[in-house]
This record gives sequence, C-alpha cells and structure tokens, in this order.
Amino acid sequence: MLLAYKYRIYPTKTDKILLAKHFGCCRFLYNYFLSYRKNEYEKGNKVSYLMTQKELTKMKTQDQYSWLNEVSSQSLQMAIQQLDDAYKKFFRKEGGYPKYKSKHSSTQSCSFPQNVRLKKNRVYLPKFVKNGIKINIHRELPENAIIKQATITKKNNKYYIAISFDDNIPTPKPVVAQSSIGLDVGINSLIATSKDVKIENPRYTAKYARMLKLASRHLSRKQHSRKKGDTTPKSKRYLRQQAKVAKIHEKIANSRSDYIHKITNEITNQYDVICIEDLNVKGMIKNHKLSKHIADVAWGELRRQLKYKSERKGKFLITVDRWLPSSQICSSCLSLTGKKPLSVRKFICPICGTMHDRDINAAKIIEYFGLLIFFTLGHVHNLSAGTVDYTRGEPSGGDSFSILIEKLSSYGSMKREALTSISESGSPKEAITSSAS
Repeated sequence: MLLAYKYRIYPTKTDKILLAKHFGCCRFLYNYFLSYRKNEYEKGNKVSYLMTQKELTKMKTQDQYSWLNEVSSQSLQMAIQQLDDAYKKFFRKEGGYPKYKSKHSSTQSCSFPQNVRLKKNRVYLPKFVKNGIKINIHRELPENAIIKQATITKKNNKYYIAISFDDNIPTPKPVVAQSSIGLDVGINSLIATSKDVKIENPRYTAKYARMLKLASRHLSRKQHSRKKGDTTPKSKRYLRQQAKVAKIHEKIANSRSDYIHKITNEITNQYDVICIEDLNVKGMIKNHKLSKHIADVAWGELRRQLKYKSERKGKFLITVDRWLPSSQICSSCLSLTGKKPLSVRKFICPICGTMHDRDINAAKIIEYFGLLIFFTLGHVHNLSAGTVDYTRGEPSGGDSFSILIEKLSSYGSMKREALTSISESGSPKEAITSSAS
C-alpha cells in the first residue's frame, strides 16, 4: 500500500542555494511548456508528454538554457510530468485548467522520483549525495518499505520533505460491519453525530483574529508598493513583518489540521460504516455572509481524511445525496415535518410528538439512508472497503441509475426488511446485525 510521510529538513546555506535553483528550474519548465502547449493547441497540434521530453533534451543542449544542467535532470522531468498530469485531470473534469506558477508564491516545490535514501538523520538525494540534508525523523519508515518518490517543499522559509513509499503490506480486507455512525457537519458545531454527540467547532480563525489583525495592520504601514504599477521596493521591515503574518496563518492552518486528524482518527477507529452528506462546498462558500466560517471549518479536508483513513482501515464511507431532506424527516417515525428556517434549531414532530435537535436528527437520517445504500449496494456490487458515492443519481460502481434499479428489484424484500429493522429498532447497529443474520 502506498503511503507518504512528511518530515522537516534543515538544509545548509549551500543546500538552500541549490534547492532554490531546483525550485526555479522546475517552475520555469512548468510555465514554459504550459505556454508551449497553449501555442501548439491554437495551431491545431496535439502535444504529448514524449514530445515535451524531446523538447527538453534540445533545450539543455542550447547555451541559452545551459543553467538547466545545474540541477537534477529527474526533477526537470517530474515538472513536465506534473504538467501532463494536470492536463489529464482537466480533461477528466477532475480539476481546472493548469495555471502558471509564480516565483513570489510562499510555497515552492520540486520532486525527486528515484535515488532517495534515508540514513540516520540525513536524507540523500540526487545532487545532494555527498553530505545529504539534515532531517528530523519523528517516525521511522516500515522495515520493508520501498521509497518511490520525494518532494521537497519550501513554505514560509521552512523546508519539508514528503517521502512516498510502498510498505509492502496488502490493502486490508473489508471488515465485518458491526457499528455505524451518521455525521452532519455544521458551523455552530463542527459535527453532530447520530449518537447524540456534538463535536465543537474550535473556530481557530476567530481565536487568532485579533493577533492577525494587529500584525496585518503593522504590515500595511511598512514601505511597499500600494497600487498596480507602483515600483516602490519592499523594505526589510516589511519582509520581516510579512513573515510574522505568514507565521500566524500557518499556526491557524496547523491547529485546524491537527484537530481534524484527531477527530477523523477517533471516528474511523470506533465505527465500521460512516455515513456523511455530499455537500457543494464550492457553491456554499460563495455566500459572503458565511464564506469565512465555512472556510474555517474545512469540510472538504474532513471528508478527504475520512476517505483515505477508511480505505486504509478496511472501513466503509457512505456518501448520501446532498438533496436528501435530512432536516425535514423525523428520525423516530420517518415522516416529513416540512421545511424549517435555519433559526429553528429544535422542533417537535407533529406526527409522533418527539422533540428533536435539528443537527442530531439530520445525522440520524443520514445514517438511516446511508445504511440503506450500504445494504443494497453491498449485496449488488460486493462492496470493497473505501468510499461508496451514491450522489446525483448514479453510484460510483459504473452502473447507470436505471440498470441499478433493475438489479435492486430482486432485492426488494431485503430492502423493505432493512427499512423495517431500522424503523423498529431505532438503532442502526441493531439493524446491521439483523440484516446480516
């Protein structure tokens, strides 16, 4: 199974100069061949990865680009490969059109696809073979690990290396589902669970808002260009204060990431089936009144971590449709209770008279419908561990909705039994047990 560990490295002054050359050359080639591909496309020509490789070989023989020979040739090839991967993602509609990289960005990176060695507290890379680079190994690689690739990143004047490796351990088999949970994400509370538990939102942006406000105010007073076309250079005091502002932003990001890692670890360790809602975060963040709070809770990062951790542990992550009226269905009697404004946080079901917390009730409904998908698709597709995405009318298994309905017709009795067991027991865990038996 492929994994990656990230370590802090401490290059010397000579190493920093050589790393800066690697960052600059990789960035130059990425931008150069992005323009090259655009120009060839306008002429009606197709450009493949092999064509860009041949063009790179010609460039390195020219005096105009002789400085490309000062860095590792493998890193240059990786820059072209990353551009090709970006185009492939664009054509598969998995990402936007590739953008140019800026030398003024606070994050710079380069990759080394082979000849990476770890020895004691040093990492040895191409062009860094003699003395290596000092590294802080806070966790050891597995004994039989095979290093595949290394990527060095400079962020806010700190250097990190991400080592990708194969641990030679097969992907874990799917576990026998014994427990489940439904998660409803929000802003007031980060997560409301179907177990009547709410996980608080630490609001790290608000916590450091005053500190960030003062630091940004001091930064704006230092000498720098204040409008487009202004050639006023940035003073040394401006650069020092800019580093302080970046450090606060880094503190916020690291605190948020650490908090989400702890939550997702606990959830994936305790539960076998995890049900979440598919949210249009990009669309929701356009709401100028809530955009800052939505960005702060990092719903996308939460889902990403749940996805890869459930795959590693043989657990199941079920994604239900975003249009599921989870706030309108009573989790006790499964009857529709109508639309409610966001200001209503608690309501009483008009049918059964049960009082519900809006978020916890939504989490229970997400779990109920997620388990229904788990029962049906689990029998039809012989589910493997990982993510089951059943949004926009089509499962990720590849079957269209109409074909799936035909397949599910033979499982009608099982489907009704699952619904009955859920509604009668009121406990998803009992429903799983009864369905499995």
